[in-house]
Amino acid sequence: MSLRLTLALITCLSVSACATVDLDEMAAAKTVTKTNLVDSNVVQRAAIKLKSAFSSRGFVAKDSQKRMQSAAHILLKGLEDQEIKPDTASYVSTANDPIIILADILAAARHVEQTTKAAEVYLAMAPVETTLRKELNSLEDALLASRAAETIFEEALTKTGHSLTASEFVSYNILVDELKNVTNAFGDRVRESALRAPFEFN
Repeated sequence: MSLRLTLALITCLSVSACATVDLDEMAAAKTVTKTNLVDSNVVQRAAIKLKSAFSSRGFVAKDSQKRMQSAAHILLKGLEDQEIKPDTASYVSTANDPIIILADILAAARHVEQTTKAAEVYLAMAPVETTLRKELNSLEDALLASRAAETIFEEALTKTGHSLTASEFVSYNILVDELKNVTNAFGDRVRESALRAPFEFN
């Protein structure tokens, strides 16, 4: 009887030890996952993917002669349509079918939404001390490309006589506004970091 009791106790202790290790490993895995999410630059990758897709499909110019505005200009003055005039006349000139245009708008909207979601998650998980200037620059470019495409889509729809109140176009405009909001949030963090730097140095 004593031997059985001893064996039972040893078994229980072994199971308990394994459970403790498993719990510790799970906690460590969660920490690593969170760290990797912050370290891997999903924002820049999403922004590059957006710009590449927009360029290859003619939504924005491949080689725009105009330099994109600075982050301060975007955050303080906002974006004005007349300031974004990429040479994308070819898309409008060849746009004849509103169904194709609406399909292009949906494809563009998916890229805008993915970039916005990636930025929101990254910003929420990035430590306060993380420098976000590179991410802000990437979001700036993605936002300006999205606004430029918005103008092109509007011109193409108008040319084909399609209503600008189409749900696809309206939804796209809303998504671009959401991208602008998260870009502004990154700008706020960058400015806060710049203001905090002298105090941290001292």
